[in-house]
Amino acid sequence: MRARVLALLAGAALVASCATRDAAFSNVYVADFHSTEPASCRASDVPRSHGKAQAFFSRAKEVDYKTLHDNYELAPCYAEGTLTRQGRSCDWQIRAGATGSVQCGEQKLYFACDTCDDLFGAQ
Repeated sequence: MRARVLALLAGAALVASCATRDAAFSNVYVADFHSTEPASCRASDVPRSHGKAQAFFSRAKEVDYKTLHDNYELAPCYAEGTLTRQGRSCDWQIRAGATGSVQCGEQKLYFACDTCDDLFGAQ
């Protein structure tokens, strides 16, 4: 009986951790677009809808800065906006290279998404 209870608790914790990841960011709002190379990196190259920005953060994996720097392209354009994380308002950026960041006060989180191709390009 005890093994069954422990298995049930472990399963519930696993489901909760997956749900927590999807719910980690809410109220994702796209506010603006910026590009340092407007001829080659345009607004159509990044997610510009609230739903696509939410999908990016749901699919993206959190990475450390070194991994982001060493393994992903830092594209010269990005969409930016706000979101809610743990009840706090935070700022975010999503770059055309399928990378992003979330700034909550002094804490900055970095993200990369290898399964987000459908979110980038024509809106």
